[in-house]
Amino acid sequence: MSGQLHEQFERPEHPLPSDRSTGLVFTAIALAVAFFWRSHTAVLTIAAGLAVVLAAISLLQPSLLRPLNILWMRFAMLVSKIMNPIVMMILFLIAIVPAGLIMQLSRDPLRRRKGDGNTHWIATSASERASLSNMKNQF
Repeated sequence: MSGQLHEQFERPEHPLPSDRSTGLVFTAIALAVAFFWRSHTAVLTIAAGLAVVLAAISLLQPSLLRPLNILWMRFAMLVSKIMNPIVMMILFLIAIVPAGLIMQLSRDPLRRRKGDGNTHWIATSASERASLSNMKNQF
């Protein structure tokens, strides 16, 4: 069945980042936690120790971080499935809806408002009617 369709409906697999880069990112996060909560000795000790361990594993044996890398990417895909529609809705409500409302108030491109009397007929001059009745150079 898939050979008969023009569109490709399969989602491509996203390649994982390197295990080393994932470990270094988590090391940086642990260092940031240690820095911002340096007044709490328990948090500082745990975060700094975790940063040292993650940095050592990242530099010496990054393949040990493979399960963390896979788990982190699955979490990222879940967050993207939740956040993308929310962000698109916010952009639509901030940009498209106000622009459409302003355009409806200021313009009438479909000429829905009635003209003179009860008709929607648009009065044209003789020269406009002559140019409209000419079927040459339509495009």
